[in-house]
Amino acid sequence: MMNEAIYLAVWLMGLFGIVGVVSWCLARMVIDDSMNYDEQHVWQRKLPQWVKEEKKR
Repeated sequence: MMNEAIYLAVWLMGLFGIVGVVSWCLARMVIDDSMNYDEQHVWQRKLPQWVKEEKKR
């Protein structure tokens, strides 16, 4: 019975560790995302200046 509890604890720590790492990477990606990056790598174009000013408000 004790062996099963240890295996469960190890599996749960591993699972939460994986979920934590993925969540941290996703949060970092969202925080570091910027309009300049999107313009350069996603849209391959520049947005009008008024759109940028609207985002700053």
